[in-house]
Amino acid sequence: MADMSRWFSRSRESAAASIRISISAPLPSTRFSRTVSEDAVRLRKFLVLAMATATLSTAGCGGDDNTSSPGIDVTKIDSGNFQAMPWDVEKTRTQLTGVALEDVRISNSMALPFEIDGRYPYQRLVSPERRVTASTLPEIHSLSTEEVRELSAGFIAGADTSAERRQISPLLSSYIEMTALRFPDAAQAAAATLRIADRQATNLPGETLQVPDFPQARAKWSASKKYMDAWLTQDAMVLYVHIGDPANDPPDLAALLGLVRHAFAGQTERLKGYTPTPADQLGSLPMDTDGLLSRTLPWDTQQQRNKQWDQSAIMPPQTALHFDMRPALTKAAFDDAGVDLVAYAQSRIYRTRDSAAAARLVSALIDQRSEGWQPMDSPPNMPGVRCVTTKPMSFGADRYPPTCFPTYGKLVAQVAGKNVQELQQKAAAQYKLLAYGDA
Repeated sequence: MADMSRWFSRSRESAAASIRISISAPLPSTRFSRTVSEDAVRLRKFLVLAMATATLSTAGCGGDDNTSSPGIDVTKIDSGNFQAMPWDVEKTRTQLTGVALEDVRISNSMALPFEIDGRYPYQRLVSPERRVTASTLPEIHSLSTEEVRELSAGFIAGADTSAERRQISPLLSSYIEMTALRFPDAAQAAAATLRIADRQATNLPGETLQVPDFPQARAKWSASKKYMDAWLTQDAMVLYVHIGDPANDPPDLAALLGLVRHAFAGQTERLKGYTPTPADQLGSLPMDTDGLLSRTLPWDTQQQRNKQWDQSAIMPPQTALHFDMRPALTKAAFDDAGVDLVAYAQSRIYRTRDSAAAARLVSALIDQRSEGWQPMDSPPNMPGVRCVTTKPMSFGADRYPPTCFPTYGKLVAQVAGKNVQELQQKAAAQYKLLAYGDA
């Protein structure tokens, strides 16, 4: 796996190559159990139709992926007071930015839960932040935030990810959470593993278990909470796996331990491709690649979830999937469209292979949440821009906000709004950002 530091270079070619290598690295030789979900089958069938639709929709538009979509004149679209010119990403840098950038690199070298076990294709994103910093500490069950801060003192950077077996009924759904914390060296990581595992066992005693193939790991089962916690030190990393299994009574502890074993095997194999940035160089990691992040809609202070730092980020696709509610479906769409870079702020931008791939990606992103979305009109003077709105009486309506998908050549943007007027203005501003310098 290529050193992820190369991904931060300004060269589009080297960035794309290193990302493709990182996401295609094989998992351990032990074959993980995988099942093909109905959603995955549905997506494969849908992509065939989307490819045909994209071919028809792009016919006659030419092959230049840097030209404006036909019929859209940026002088005639209303962006209101929203940012419509690229912004200076560097101005958002804080003391936590370097750690967050390293978190992206760690996350890119972490396996997704569905890659460990295909029965876990969903996540609820209870905490949408996947990067671990001093102000965004991971959830460690049975420990308070103060205890996590105390026991993980000295960690440099980290990331977490999670998934569950069912999209709804979380109280009946098995789930898995995986966290990786980087420490200065292996000795400090081992000490932290012992501290945290010991405190967790004190706060919530349980049955001590042995993880197959990992005799050095710590694991326990809580019959009262119906979840399993396991800890492993791998070089300078502390790896944590938490599995909740509320529906099965009696529990199948052998199967749960098998899942922990697969998780540790997958994470240790993938993390071999992570080359740590020296701690004193974190502040020099670049914040943008090819200027893509500067073309998103920036956060404003009211929308920031955490006021201590700007959560905007540029990511390889593997990292972006950890932030996705349906990562298994989205990965298939990314692979089909050749997505090599994702920018995330108040809006999202996906860089695809070409304009035909961009059209297919829009179709796939809309289709995967069709149970909560229905089509709506394009914004004024923006023909061809696909928009959706929340279906009446949609369960979990906050997951399906009114959204538009402006495209510009090989770039796809995803913009959400609280109401139609706001959405239309944000979509117009986002299109101007995409087209800036070319229109």
